[in-house]
Amino acid sequence: MTYEKLDEEVSKLLNDTETKMFKLINDYNEMIEESPEYENFSADEDANNFILVDTVDLHNVFDPLNDYIEDYNGQ
Repeated sequence: MTYEKLDEEVSKLLNDTETKMFKLINDYNEMIEESPEYENFSADEDANNFILVDTVDLHNVFDPLNDYIEDYNGQ
């Protein structure tokens, strides 16, 4: 395996994982928002019987992983 192939395969893996993770979280949030309990949404999060998961910073979690090969290649 070449360095370029390694970098390409790791990038594909991380992009696929990020996409799947986003979809899982989004599907979960949609399920919660469609449930009858969501009609009783309260600004006081402790009063809610559900937890929504925000994906706003998800991409930022993957940025350091995407840079890993380049950052630690010993050059």
